[in-house]
Amino acid sequence: MSHHFDYPTDETLDITDAFCFAGAGDLIDDVLAPRTVFGMNTSPLEGQPWNPDGYYELKIDTNHDYVEDITFRATFPIGADGLQYVQVEQLTGRAATDRTARGTIITPRHAPVGEVVECRGGIKLFAGTRLDPFYNFIPFPVATAEALAAGTFPDFDALRPATDSFANSTVRSFVLEVPVKLTGRRPVNFWGTTAYFDKGHRTWVQLQRAAAPNMTTFFDFAGGSAKVANYNSTAPTIDLVGRPRHPATDPAKGIWGQVRDNIAAVVEAGGTYGDPPHKFPTALAYGAWAADKLLPNVITFTPGTVALWDPWFDSENGKGIVEDIASNVIKMIVNQDFSSGLKPAPILDYFPYLATPPAG
Repeated sequence: MSHHFDYPTDETLDITDAFCFAGAGDLIDDVLAPRTVFGMNTSPLEGQPWNPDGYYELKIDTNHDYVEDITFRATFPIGADGLQYVQVEQLTGRAATDRTARGTIITPRHAPVGEVVECRGGIKLFAGTRLDPFYNFIPFPVATAEALAAGTFPDFDALRPATDSFANSTVRSFVLEVPVKLTGRRPVNFWGTTAYFDKGHRTWVQLQRAAAPNMTTFFDFAGGSAKVANYNSTAPTIDLVGRPRHPATDPAKGIWGQVRDNIAAVVEAGGTYGDPPHKFPTALAYGAWAADKLLPNVITFTPGTVALWDPWFDSENGKGIVEDIASNVIKMIVNQDFSSGLKPAPILDYFPYLATPPAG
């Protein structure tokens, strides 16, 4: 899971995961046109509505400068009837980066929460409670985070047998399925954010940022040894600030430097930095390679292709909802093939793809 251990002050804006993969295509003139699913899950916080004062944002970079060119901003107003609805704005160009800007509302009036909604431009929307599709055994990420903090090597075998700590748990999902005419067919970068309006300072504050799994859980950017700025408040362009000219040898700073140095300490402790298939002469050189794989923290996806996020095996195309993503990021940290041995939760073969929660 990306952020289940990263609760902010307001858990209704806590992102647990982001994902991006191919949806069902559109048959146009006997040619199948791809559709892409962009989504994120947030903490359910039983009994509480979606935060009516917050922004839930899906951000897409179409020209590979790691700056969003399209933002889909979801808000959840409370109507005069006391019911909560979902409204999604599409912002493009400069407006996509500006939380004070207004975009085009693509949802019909009083779009319902918990139902599939047909939006403008052939976009499908779902915002509601779903069965958490991602699976994990909490002791594995806990041991990994402790190893990164202490510069030690985790003993995963001592923690087995593994069971899914999130089995039958629920999340709130904000999911869009977007036609290729909007994104184009070239690779895009994607990430999710949440934000709230600070009335005292009269400004919008970004609370969470998510793409690859477990980044804040593992590296604790706000309080880590590198004392870098709060990762969650930043943009992907900040992730590479501090990367030196000679990344395998020179001192590094910032988010990139912390990721490199923390991973280097782990593989140094385990003596795995020279192991195949990724053989490196030093632990720092392996850490640099891993940091370059993980940062900037975006999900890159080519519309119409099969998604798989497993960078240790050189596969970084989207991020599906049946992948053992927690294991896939642990591989990067220890430089060893690793699997939790767990099986994915049930999913649907149609939008919104995430299954309904179990009764009760």
